[in-house]
Amino acid sequence: MLSPRFEEALAYAARRHGAQVRHNTGTPYVSHLLATCAIVLEEGGGETAAIGALLHDVLEDQPTGRGALREAFGDDVYRIVHDCTDADATERRGLTWWERKREHLGRMSTEAGAESLLVIAADKVCSLQSLVDDLHRFGPALFDRSARTAAELLWNYREVLAILEGRLGERPVVVRLRRLVTEFAVAVDAHR
Repeated sequence: MLSPRFEEALAYAARRHGAQVRHNTGTPYVSHLLATCAIVLEEGGGETAAIGALLHDVLEDQPTGRGALREAFGDDVYRIVHDCTDADATERRGLTWWERKREHLGRMSTEAGAESLLVIAADKVCSLQSLVDDLHRFGPALFDRSARTAAELLWNYREVLAILEGRLGERPVVVRLRRLVTEFAVAVDAHR
């Protein structure tokens, strides 16, 4: 069962991300948060993980203080969001994309708990499914508007997958991510 705490997180996520759109398509960003949350719930994640899924990008993408997030949703949710965050809005100014991703991969390997890893896996499945769909829809021109190349994105997804395989095993969400990484690699090769 989901409590009023989940409703609060849903409203909080909608308020924080309401004006945000996905950069390649203009789709309301909240769709990604809802899809990530749905995957977590379908994988058997509890309310805390589901709330973490709804809020997993709030530190990266919105001007949200870590203390305020912890106060609003508690230490357990805060920990999941922290584990999902490569760098918050302030930290991003001083780091390159490569630095952020490598540091985040290191934390995933050693520090992230099982609930955090489930949210990370659900996030990557959701993001990569959208990316594969967009690549089929728009072709390689999709990357003309992207800050990252297909090769860079593929590298990151493969690295995350390797960590998740080692830490979560053959959970359905990991199997799904593996299929999507392969599909993305094939689609990128086909569009070269």
